[in-house]
Amino acid sequence: MADRGNQERLLHVRVTASDAETLRTLLREERLDIGGRPRSAAGAGNEMSIEAFVPEGRAEHLGDRDGIVVHVLKDATATGLARQAEVASGNRFAAPDKVPHGLGEKVKDEGQEG
Repeated sequence: MADRGNQERLLHVRVTASDAETLRTLLREERLDIGGRPRSAAGAGNEMSIEAFVPEGRAEHLGDRDGIVVHVLKDATATGLARQAEVASGNRFAAPDKVPHGLGEKVKDEGQEG
């Protein structure tokens, strides 16, 4: 697993705007990593929502805009790390005597041109 160091957590959020134009403006200005297409939000009015993946600090900033509400659905970083922990590091399909071990060295064959 890679060392995350000081990287900010990634959140899976639902961004709900008061109307389609407010959502379009937000998407044009913020360039979010969206997951799918905008949909009409449940409830009364012209609210539109979309799901996105954003760093934690940026998610807090999005909610500061007029007509925008941000709901955190889950911590995508924690979910990803949990899924990575489930994966073994070896090749379970290879025979133990066929798997290369240690550092290798790329050697050019003397008989080949190039």
